[in-house]
Amino acid sequence: LEYLIRSERVIAAGALHLPTATKEDPSSIPVGDLVLFNSPSRDDAVDFAENDPFAQVGLYKTLRVHRYNSLDVTGKFVSEDVMYPDRHAYGMKRKMERMGYPVRDDETKWINW
Repeated sequence: LEYLIRSERVIAAGALHLPTATKEDPSSIPVGDLVLFNSPSRDDAVDFAENDPFAQVGLYKTLRVHRYNSLDVTGKFVSEDVMYPDRHAYGMKRKMERMGYPVRDDETKWINW
């Protein structure tokens, strides 16, 4: 956990569990982790995953790194898609604002750190 915190790049992290009807079901055992983090490149992302202390001691049988484009539901943190720069991601923020969703800092105090 300290590795993830000190990196200052983790967006969210948590255990992945087997699917069950309820989360209280004892057969819903953890089967891995999901870590969403910022990275400037695929090589950097792979390096970050491989240097996780749990990975270093062999806790994981496999590691997978997937790229994703974030779509923040507040529209505040929308970023341009580096794979498709001609797509206008900031249009999403403008549309959300027109539809009345909170997108400014003064409207979303709960996520302003």
